[in-house]
Amino acid sequence: MVKKLISEETEWSRVAEELKAEKIKLAFYDNTVISLLGNVKNRKILDYGGGPGVLAITLKKLGADIKEYDISEDMRKKASEKIGEENIYHNVGEIPKNKFDLIICNLVLCIVSEDEVKRIVKNIKNALNKKGFAFIGFCNPKLLDVQETNLDLRPKPSHKYEENHSYMKTKKEGGYQIIENHRPIEWYERVYEELGLKLVGVFFTPEYKLKGKNIKDFIIFKLRK
Repeated sequence: MVKKLISEETEWSRVAEELKAEKIKLAFYDNTVISLLGNVKNRKILDYGGGPGVLAITLKKLGADIKEYDISEDMRKKASEKIGEENIYHNVGEIPKNKFDLIICNLVLCIVSEDEVKRIVKNIKNALNKKGFAFIGFCNPKLLDVQETNLDLRPKPSHKYEENHSYMKTKKEGGYQIIENHRPIEWYERVYEELGLKLVGVFFTPEYKLKGKNIKDFIIFKLRK
């Protein structure tokens, strides 16, 4: 069977059903983010690149005033079915400035170009209010030399950790493949600083052991203006 290959950020709607069925990612990543957000009741939250709205609907049930933006029209439609069309932004120009108490951007920056990373970070900064926090997370770059986790199968690295590069990995949940853009943690920290976001904290999802390796699948940055 030919695996689906997701090589562009606009192609994620092809695996919308697989994303909705993910259990391990939900248990590790989403639950970690929710715990970091704290009490979300009545807080203005933007899910930037929120896909089919799986996390957004959870936050809505917890009482958040949740909005979502995604580049994919199909993903926006699926999210609107969960949280309401009135809570969906169809382009970045619709996102209000200086509004949100919390912004989450999950598993997005590692699948876009370096220029797009900077545009997204700038957009997030502009949308945060003065007391707001952003939580930006993606696959832990320190796992570059780990060939297998509970979530992914990776090739043996052909580049050093310090080198920005792309590689293809296979998702165990769903069986599809993606092009991952590897950049060291320090590269992201420099981008945040250059674009005016202050790093408040760095968090990882819970550690487990697989084939003798201690693994933390995801990294999450907490930032503010």
